[in-house]
Amino acid sequence: MPMVGRVSGHPAQWSFRATLLFWWIAFLLMQQAERVFLLPEAIAIEVPEMSVLAKTLLTGLRADLIVSTIGIVLAMGLAVICWAPAAVVLLVRELRVDASAYQRWLKRTALLVGLFIIGFVTVDMGYYGYSRQHLDFVFFDYIDDLIAPTSEQVDAEAQTGVLESQAFQQTEAELKEAGKWGGRLVGFFLVLSVAVLLWWKAFRRIVAPALARWESVSPRATTAMFFIALVIGMTGLHPKGPWAIARVGIDSSVYYMLAQNPLWYGGDVLFASLTDKARAASSGVFDTMPLPTAIQVTRDSLAPGGDFPYPSYPLVRKAGADPSDRLEPLPNVLVLFIEGLDRRFLGRTLVLGSGSGKELTLLPDAFSAQSPPGLGSGGQAISLTPFLDRLKDRSLYFENFFSNGAQTHHGMFSTFCSYYARYGRAAIKALYTYDYMCLPTVLRRAGYRTEMAIGHNRDYHQDHTAMFMARNGLHRFFDENDFPPDAERLGLGLTDGALFDFLRTRIEVLRSSGEPFFLTTLTLSTHHPYEIPQRHPDVRALQAQPDRYLASLRYLDAEFERFFTALGRDGLLENTMVFVLGDHGRHEGVGRGEVERWTGHFKPALLIWVDKSLGEQIGFRPRVVSSIASHVDMTPTVLGLAGLSPRVSPFLGRDLSCVLTSDCLQDNMAFLSRGHGGMIALVDPDGYLLYRPGADFLLMSDLQLEGPEERRAVTDPDIAERYRRLISLFISSNVLLEENRVWSWRELGDTLSRREPGKFRPS
Repeated sequence: MPMVGRVSGHPAQWSFRATLLFWWIAFLLMQQAERVFLLPEAIAIEVPEMSVLAKTLLTGLRADLIVSTIGIVLAMGLAVICWAPAAVVLLVRELRVDASAYQRWLKRTALLVGLFIIGFVTVDMGYYGYSRQHLDFVFFDYIDDLIAPTSEQVDAEAQTGVLESQAFQQTEAELKEAGKWGGRLVGFFLVLSVAVLLWWKAFRRIVAPALARWESVSPRATTAMFFIALVIGMTGLHPKGPWAIARVGIDSSVYYMLAQNPLWYGGDVLFASLTDKARAASSGVFDTMPLPTAIQVTRDSLAPGGDFPYPSYPLVRKAGADPSDRLEPLPNVLVLFIEGLDRRFLGRTLVLGSGSGKELTLLPDAFSAQSPPGLGSGGQAISLTPFLDRLKDRSLYFENFFSNGAQTHHGMFSTFCSYYARYGRAAIKALYTYDYMCLPTVLRRAGYRTEMAIGHNRDYHQDHTAMFMARNGLHRFFDENDFPPDAERLGLGLTDGALFDFLRTRIEVLRSSGEPFFLTTLTLSTHHPYEIPQRHPDVRALQAQPDRYLASLRYLDAEFERFFTALGRDGLLENTMVFVLGDHGRHEGVGRGEVERWTGHFKPALLIWVDKSLGEQIGFRPRVVSSIASHVDMTPTVLGLAGLSPRVSPFLGRDLSCVLTSDCLQDNMAFLSRGHGGMIALVDPDGYLLYRPGADFLLMSDLQLEGPEERRAVTDPDIAERYRRLISLFISSNVLLEENRVWSWRELGDTLSRREPGKFRPS
């Protein structure tokens, strides 16, 4: 090694560059060995197409390369930390520094990093065998329970001599069955050893001699190439770097998860969760009421006199009655999220003025204090949602339906998992490796094929939608990568017309399988920047208006009519329940007063349409429902309609299936949360109660927003009970969510199926 300043080196068997290269590739092979070992287990679940398998292995290689590069850079940094003090002392004494000492430290630190990787992938391999997931917070909660039992468990052990830790008991049981996992562990170490040993031999006989010859000819060029290789390795051979891994277009949930790198996966979740927890803790918004009190008030609000038997998961309750009989055959479930479908805009006619064409009036006049004029000479009247208005007459329509959050991912989480929106970054984005009981999982356990299709990328802005859905029961997730190359694209991604065309093909495929199916989607065209095709004359006329939402809504309605009418005509909706709902209301503040402008974010539409043959079986009666409902009521209602209500659940919503045949549940409520730093609200038959945490007053209005808005002090005894309920729902749902105490498949999964005891996750 050449002299650098006062630093000299001694010859060694391997150069610094050779040591670097050996360990860099060794780190890569350690991770690749796990994926190869897990591949047969994935194939046993789902046999992939060759293109899916190739994409999985290539994506996994890129992901592992990124982590390997981080690992070797970390080893180099640790070696500097260990070597530098002695080197500084020698320099101060004006003695020569032996550079080979740094190389010796690099070998040690690289070995340390390698052992860490081996340990991590070994544990991950074992966990994957139980859960079909990489290491997540469910696992870390298990470890925490194992090594740090709660004070209640310690007290119980002191009295009975038995540690009442479920994690301890399960681990003890597993250790007694070493034959079950011992062979698997030996097999994995065999694969791992073979991979590293082959690399060792190849490196000694081929790579190291070739590298030595290259170094002797051009040492500086070799160093430059190593630096460039490290930079490229850090990107994973993609311009978007590690974030491209989660965005890869693998529609199978099994292989999408297999392609992820377990170390990056866990680190990303840990960082996001700790950041959000620190922000929530520093906000002080959860200090208004003690958690035990909040939990008790919430229980009384959700199910007075209900059975809540699990202290660690205090909002999990047993069903009040045996689940209803299953429908035979099980109905297909189609859930269509329409971006920003504000129910206040349904049934509206727009009147364009006869002058410049820019005057616009909304009939009936919901958002203006002025009385609507007539059409006048040359005026043009355009119905915004003519097809949805007709569909309302054939459906169950909720005129008091609310979203629990004001953003798409809040709405999807509350809908699929029947849990309130998080006060901050959506749980789908920040807490996607926590345990939940969600609709796709319950349906999948009942024999459904479960799919989702969206017209943009599955990990748009690192929102982790596909990862969340893969963990919670989805068989396949389609995004923009799966659409035909000539599919129409505008704005954020595929147009609604192209999305509906793709959905039809999936419905045809799913129906041909003979299995019941669950299919869901999210449209895009009614989202900023409102870029839409202008083939329809009404759309062209509305596009000139300042409010571009109106034209996009008319476009959506026309495309939905084409899609839905064709499905019905071709018999593709037989034995199907269709749920058409907004993920939230409009983002823009539209309304006559502060309460309406704020609550407008939470006013999506909900229509439930049932195929005639299925409707006759359950006694379906189309009509307008005045009961309050919200996103959290969706999953219990779908399961109630199908006769699949679980014996035990963490659902915060109510089963509204009775409204399909009769008027019921007039006393329901909705809890609304704007997000971190925003207001929260309670909607019940008494109207709206709005509160910004930390303020000393609340805003009130009647349910129809016909009376004046009122300000009331938080100490006002007339609203004390409603205020207490609002605060309890806010605190209990958020704290239990942050602590991962919503649900546990490991601890509670066997309450649903006695055939699958002790599993970490559902199959």
